Amino acid sequence: MSFPEVRSDGGRMARPRFQTGFVTDIDIRQPLRTLWRRRWVIMALVLAAMASSWLFAARIEPIYTATSQVMIDSRRTRIIDIKEILSQLSPQIVTVTSEVEVLRSRGIAKRVADSLNLYQNPEFNPALRPIQAPRFGLAAVREALSMVTGALGIAEPPRPSEDPAVIEERMRAVVIDTLMARLEVNAVPQSMVMRISFQSTSAETASRIANAFAESYVTDQLEAKFQALRYASSWLNERLDKLRKAVVTSEQAVSSYRAEQNLLESRGGSAAQQKLAELNTQLVVIQSKRAESEARLSRVEAMTRSGRGADALDEVLDSQLVMRLKEQEATLAREASDLASRYGARHPQISKVQAELGELRGRIASEVGKLGQGLRNDAGVLKDREHAIVAQIKELESVSLRQGKEEIRLRELEREAQANRILYETFLNRFKETDQQESIQQPDARIISLSEMPRRPSYPRIPTLVFGATSLGLLGAVILVLLIEKFDNTTRTKDQLEGATGLSVLGLIPQVRARIARSDVSSYLIDRPGSSYAESFRIVWFAIRHPPDRPEPKTIVVTSSIPDEGKSLTALSLARTAAGLGLRAILIDADLRRPSIAQKMGVTPDKTLADVLANDATVEQAILRDPISGMDVLAGRPSRQKQIDLLGVADRLRDVIAALRADYDVVVIDSPPALPVADVQILARIADATIFCVRWNATPRESIQGAVQTLLDAKANLVGTLLTRVNVRKHSSYGYRDIGYYYGRYRSYYTD
Repeated sequence: MSFPEVRSDGGRMARPRFQTGFVTDIDIRQPLRTLWRRRWVIMALVLAAMASSWLFAARIEPIYTATSQVMIDSRRTRIIDIKEILSQLSPQIVTVTSEVEVLRSRGIAKRVADSLNLYQNPEFNPALRPIQAPRFGLAAVREALSMVTGALGIAEPPRPSEDPAVIEERMRAVVIDTLMARLEVNAVPQSMVMRISFQSTSAETASRIANAFAESYVTDQLEAKFQALRYASSWLNERLDKLRKAVVTSEQAVSSYRAEQNLLESRGGSAAQQKLAELNTQLVVIQSKRAESEARLSRVEAMTRSGRGADALDEVLDSQLVMRLKEQEATLAREASDLASRYGARHPQISKVQAELGELRGRIASEVGKLGQGLRNDAGVLKDREHAIVAQIKELESVSLRQGKEEIRLRELEREAQANRILYETFLNRFKETDQQESIQQPDARIISLSEMPRRPSYPRIPTLVFGATSLGLLGAVILVLLIEKFDNTTRTKDQLEGATGLSVLGLIPQVRARIARSDVSSYLIDRPGSSYAESFRIVWFAIRHPPDRPEPKTIVVTSSIPDEGKSLTALSLARTAAGLGLRAILIDADLRRPSIAQKMGVTPDKTLADVLANDATVEQAILRDPISGMDVLAGRPSRQKQIDLLGVADRLRDVIAALRADYDVVVIDSPPALPVADVQILARIADATIFCVRWNATPRESIQGAVQTLLDAKANLVGTLLTRVNVRKHSSYGYRDIGYYYGRYRSYYTD
């Protein structure tokens, strides 16, 4: 619902613009004040969440988690350098991920279940657990159908009995499934370590099973290697038998062929080839010696023919005897030369020496002749030997050529035998290595940390659960409070009321404290003129009587949207305020259906407004004097007779109010609520100004807007609104910073 902007037009108010929401300025302090205001609700919800979570956690069966650690270790203790049958795991992250899946495998779980005999543990075998609750689902349906068919006499077809082995296998599968469901294996980031965690309702069981998984994983690696070794040994043994037979057969074929072809076995080749190589070597040596001997013989003969004689023989012949004779000859020649120079050429001693020289030179010549003949003989012998060796070589060459053709097949057989022998030796060595590896096998992983028995359960973690539930409770309480505040359809502040009606707020009327309200709240304004309650009405009166842009109103209608919003007390207090300021004021109780002014003043009128409008009494007869303020009152009184319809006596009512307006400075009219009855539309049209009362934190905003719309349609001069029955203590805690805030904040200024 929206209206045009408020304007002043000749003392009348045009239609205001309504705002359906709150003030749009964002103020972070406001939500905080809202939370603080409803702190007890938040604390109650938080305590409820805390207590509920603690009770819930206390009823949960605790679960313990035990953790062991296994590391993939590629290092080996090398006792002997033997190549392994099953290669070790390479230290890579991918390898760790693969081994994690191995640890999670069903085979490892089955090994653990078998080793610990978990099939007899009720925690893992549901068949061993006692029945604690009635069965539901298909089992209950089958049981009910069985009872019905039994009662009707309808026999069920016989069910085939299951094999006990099948039942046993199914039970084992359930145990292994439960075991795998509680297992968690994770690879530690950037490492070769795997973390094995197991959950159980028993701390001892959790620790025992976590360690069993680690040990079973290491044992599985060893058994995998042993199995590979056994398979390799068996396969190698079978191959060795075949290879041994193949080697024997191939070597027998070589030996038989060699014997058939008369091919003697020798190192480096056949005997004919070796003999041929030796003869060729001898032939080369003999030919060299013969050539040397013939060359020396030719030299000796050439020197002899040239007359150089024995002087040149020492350059060719290497004879020790000739060399000694030559030395003796040189000695005698020097001695003859010395004698000749000393005694002369005819001295007898010289003749003797000359004779010895001649004899010596004869011996040299004879020896040279012998040497020449020896050279001729040696050359002849060497030549004969050369001819003999050449003949043998030719014979051996023909034999070797024939054997070479036969050795082609022999070498083929020998290669086959050698290949079989090498293959057999290789397999034999590998078989011996494999046989030795069974006693020195090492796993590719090692346990670096066995789990200890958990000292406290991993679930539920009561402090964490309670803290989380408390946090969620706090968050939910905050959200709930903010939602309540958001969807709160009442009005508590001046800004909210102005936004909802488009009218200015004349003031905020505090609510009188409860201990005073139990006595006489109507006289509070007179009894305590220095109170915040009395001060608020003085502020309102000043705003009404001294408007900045319109004449002072003399007839004022006080109304509200629905009953019980404090309009009657407001009208009474407003009239008493005017009287207290020295004005001649009269209060008219125009709520003919539920009049309350007389009751609040503590008087019983003889004549009322109804009597005046019905012409059963005059205005002067119906007017009462307020004993505590001196104002006049035209009261009302509930009547058992038919209620007077103001629509029928509108003219009479207008005349009465006009007469009172001429006699009094101000006329205050307490009218019925605007929404239930139509009387206020007549009164608002007659009066100079209409004040609209809204109860603090109670009246729905739709009711407010509907009532204002009704008054505007009746051409009422709405001069403003009042926020009544304000709880100043709570209002000041909201921190709205309006006049109501200061009523509660600075109570020392008032004598409440």
